[in-house]
Amino acid sequence: MFEPFTRGEPSRNRETGGSGLGLFIVRMVLELHHFSYRLENTDDGVRFSIIFAVL
Repeated sequence: MFEPFTRGEPSRNRETGGSGLGLFIVRMVLELHHFSYRLENTDDGVRFSIIFAVL
């Protein structure tokens, strides 16, 4: 899911929108700032969480 150019839409058709870079860029920014994150399946879809810790 966080790999560059990975698209959740099964046809992989660029005409349906997106380049597949969004979550990859988010992951890179979060890791550069040492933030924890989590991706988990739910009954309604997928939940993406970012943990902001104050040190």
